[in-house]
Amino acid sequence: MSEHTYPVIPLDFSLRRAFLLKTFRTAGAVSLTGFLAACGGDGDDTAPVDPKPPVEKFNPFAKFTELQPADANGVMLPKGLSSRIVARSGKAPVSGGSFLWHAAPDGGACYATDDGGWIYVSNAEMTAPLGGVSALKFDKAGKVIDAYPILKSTSGNCAGGPTPWNTWLSCEEFELTQQIAGMVWECDPYHPWSDANPPRAWPALGKYAHEAVCVDPSNRMLYLTEDASGGRIYRYVCDSTDWPAGADRPVKFESGQLQVLRIDALPRDADSSDAAYANLIGFGKTPVSVTWEPVAFPDQGQKNIRDTLRKGGILPPGNYFQKAEGIWFFNGIVFFVTSRNSRIWAYDTAHRTLEVIFDGKLGPAETHSIDEPDNITITSFGEMLVAEDAGNLEIGVLRDDGTSQAVMRLVGHDDSEITGPAVSPDGTRLYFSSQRGTAGKSEEGITFEVLLPTKLVM
Repeated sequence: MSEHTYPVIPLDFSLRRAFLLKTFRTAGAVSLTGFLAACGGDGDDTAPVDPKPPVEKFNPFAKFTELQPADANGVMLPKGLSSRIVARSGKAPVSGGSFLWHAAPDGGACYATDDGGWIYVSNAEMTAPLGGVSALKFDKAGKVIDAYPILKSTSGNCAGGPTPWNTWLSCEEFELTQQIAGMVWECDPYHPWSDANPPRAWPALGKYAHEAVCVDPSNRMLYLTEDASGGRIYRYVCDSTDWPAGADRPVKFESGQLQVLRIDALPRDADSSDAAYANLIGFGKTPVSVTWEPVAFPDQGQKNIRDTLRKGGILPPGNYFQKAEGIWFFNGIVFFVTSRNSRIWAYDTAHRTLEVIFDGKLGPAETHSIDEPDNITITSFGEMLVAEDAGNLEIGVLRDDGTSQAVMRLVGHDDSEITGPAVSPDGTRLYFSSQRGTAGKSEEGITFEVLLPTKLVM
């Protein structure tokens, strides 16, 4: 791996937040493949920097109009954007094909193919044997040419995350007992499911109600969220046998250490959203220092372990983050969401500090469109897109000044949620799903494509 340097984040708080919100645009990548490849590096203070000059390309998310009336698909979009439906639950995405698109489509991501096309993967948040992951394959013109499963018979596959080595980490969101709980599965988007070579679960990444995961390749760590009562923010620290020094990717996740985040100024097991701590952590507050504490009994269901420890008079490690959802690593920063209080957080891996960079409960609705944020992604253009779990079912774009603007809204999907936002590697299309469609049923999920403009339309 070549060595690069992370951008120096200002310690002056008056400058810091603006820098964090602008740092998305520093990679210079123009595709997911390029973006992920740029995330290499070596050593504790390395960062993704593309050695080639950035390719100038129109950014459709930088500026756009207010939302227009809903189109025939029930999608409200700015001027110059259009939608189509690419898959429906229980239907074959490819004309004449036998593979049927899964129910309850959830987290997703795009991957470039060698012929100029791409693949969109999507989780199925269903109980076993109906859970898993499916893939839609597109040619370079955007035509769906194939559809196939890449993970079968798992349960509650909610979100997950792409890796720098072009696999998909699918997260199971459930915990039934201390022994039976969700895990993280590593899938190959490029190859359909094979009984002879199935995807692999990595129990060392924890057994709990997983939501999402991201990879810090420079420090050889993974960060994960838990969407459960008392849920934590986790990180998995690879050891040298998991991820050998100088290697572009890990060989396994088995012998590293699983840890949970604790804000130093908060008591162990405290709720980070408690009003008692409002003067300490919140939008506009100084970044707070954190510690990563070892997980107790990492091979067992974590909610059950926490309950057991409390009954024994022992406070579980870490702090509670209410309904922790999407997570993404970029330029030395781990961004994650807490849906219940509509916050987006930034963890600075170099300074080991945490702060709130967006609070949807503050400010007028027209400048803070994101309510109950869920899945997040940072596009190859350097924009953070945030999908709503509820609210008015929008995908919002996070702005440099800490506000947000809706780039899409669904009409008539009142009992559903927006899932799986991802942009095609060529930057021309945005994908997402309505998990339960207009009928409010998992069996009637809909996956959409939005054609993005190539020039400013106002």
